[in-house]
Formats: sequence, structure tokens, C-alpha cells
Amino acid sequence: MEKFKITAILLLVILLFYGQQKTDDKKIIFAMIDDYSKSVIVKDFVVFYGLFNDGNVTWCAGYKDRTQAKEIEAKGKVKAGSNYFSGSYKGFMRSLFRHQSTEDKFDNIKVIEYGTVASVIMDYSFWADGKMTNWGSKYLNLIKRDGKW
Repeated sequence: MEKFKITAILLLVILLFYGQQKTDDKKIIFAMIDDYSKSVIVKDFVVFYGLFNDGNVTWCAGYKDRTQAKEIEAKGKVKAGSNYFSGSYKGFMRSLFRHQSTEDKFDNIKVIEYGTVASVIMDYSFWADGKMTNWGSKYLNLIKRDGKW
């Protein structure tokens, strides 16, 4: 009976620690999303670049049908181009300087964290010069490298 109590207490402590670690990781991930948003607003490339892996980072997106229709309406079918684009996070940051103000707004954020990897799924709207230019859903993949998200 004594072994059972000790085992139960040990298991409880481990589960509490594990649960706390997951909560702390999610707080850190939410803080990263906040840093991302703030760096877009103030165009802080140092903070923004620091959020990405040193190696190659895939950066691509597909416009939702309504966004693409708006592009076609504004620019015409040929100039609007494809509903898909790719580039780099550095190119994205450089493009922000074409505008007086920019903001990436996020809602409905869901974090799925599993050890050293995490996925973040959220709705977004991108605003430039006070106008929403595109919106949709964002899916981010994160890694915890050397103990740091």
C-alpha cells in the first residue's frame, strides 16, 4: 500500500510538471505571435527576423476566393495574377515599407504543441494604410531548437 501511495504521488508530480511545461510553452508561443504582430506594425526587422529559423523557411500563401476576386476587380485578370504567391519572410518585411502603416491582425488562435514542435492555426487580416488588403487563415509550424521556440 505504501508503494502505491508513493507511486501515485510521484505520478501526480510528474503530470503537474508536464502540464505546467505545456502551459509555459503555449504562453511563449502566444508571446511570439504578439512579437510578430508588433514587429509588422513598427516595421522592426530585427525582431521579425529573429522569429524565423536561420535556414530556409518556406513562405507561401493562397488567397481566398474573395481576396482574389477583389484583386482581379482592382487590377484586372492579367495584372492580378495567380491566387498563390511565395517568397520569403525577408521579402515580406521589405514590402511593408511601401506603406505608411501596416498591421497583421490575428483571431481564433489555436496552438497544438507536441514536445519540440508546434502548429499554430489562426484567422488573419492584413491591413495596409488603414485598409484590409487580404485575409484568410494562417498555419505556422514552429520548432523548439536547443530549448528555445
